[in-house]
Amino acid sequence: MNTLNKLIEAVESKTPIAFTYNKPGKIIGKRIGNVHAIFILELKNGSKSTKIHIVQTEGVSDSASEENFPNFRMFDIKDIDDIIILSDRPQFEIFEESYNPEWKGYSNTIAKV
Repeated sequence: MNTLNKLIEAVESKTPIAFTYNKPGKIIGKRIGNVHAIFILELKNGSKSTKIHIVQTEGVSDSASEENFPNFRMFDIKDIDDIIILSDRPQFEIFEESYNPEWKGYSNTIAKV
């Protein structure tokens, strides 16, 4: 199963995932979180990028300490590897504090909770 299909499965089942983020300039390491949306973001210059919104609950982070989890974050799908669907964990609850399913950036959505 490819990266996108695993992420779609995680959204549809509301199952947490573990993954490695390999974006240059970011801390590389295992992260755990709840995928809330997969979408194509179109930038002002016309370029497009496939993104995911994840509520990160554990793992390494450039911008948050463990005391700040959960943390609503955006990741580039092209920089995500080693996805494991954590089917032994309970379904996650929607993170209503930060997640807005009507956000205009979701105009080209692949999947969302």
